[in-house]
Amino acid sequence: MTDIFNDAALSEYTTALKELGAQKTVQGALKKSFTRYENLIAKSTEESTIKPACKAGCAYCCHYKVEVMAHEIFLIKDHLQQNWTATQIKSLLKDAEENAKIIKTLTQEQHLVTNIKCPFLIENQCSIYSVRPFKCRNFHATDANACEKSFNDPENLDIESNFVESIAMFGNAHSQGFEAAVKNTGLDARAYDFTTALLEVFAEPNALKRFSRGKKTFIKAIEIEE
Repeated sequence: MTDIFNDAALSEYTTALKELGAQKTVQGALKKSFTRYENLIAKSTEESTIKPACKAGCAYCCHYKVEVMAHEIFLIKDHLQQNWTATQIKSLLKDAEENAKIIKTLTQEQHLVTNIKCPFLIENQCSIYSVRPFKCRNFHATDANACEKSFNDPENLDIESNFVESIAMFGNAHSQGFEAAVKNTGLDARAYDFTTALLEVFAEPNALKRFSRGKKTFIKAIEIEE
């Protein structure tokens, strides 16, 4: 599996590195990477004898702790400004503020075992599905009942969450390949908490400038330590 993983990561790294140089923005390169990712996952799913149980309307994982990269947040911001009304964005940020109040009281370990509804979850559907982060894309659970049990008892770490190993492997390899290309280009490759980064990208006009210079993009958002 290691060789296959490395090949997938290297393939995406090589392609992404070229596109990051050719595209006007990192968001443009990321959108292309998302398309390649979805094609890779579709192929991996077709070839796997075990299939994911994930389907529209199943949203247990939309209450998990999620980390994002700065370039993912910029793409989400672009998407919102192009497709959402000012009133919708204001409502979204209000919900995010409420979540942030809770998140800031938690350690990263506590956050892992605390259910917090994603502000983008509307009627059990992801409202930014086409631009959702890599971490959200790579949940491929095989047992929806286990997901429900874990949701109902988040502190019980003995509940097994099974994933399709090959699909998860290719997904992780792809995202790591893109992120390595971003880092190689000299851009900010830190990981941030989704909610607090979302709030800061709308509140801080200089965030994109800092990102482009390779500096820490978000000053107030929670940085996820390795």
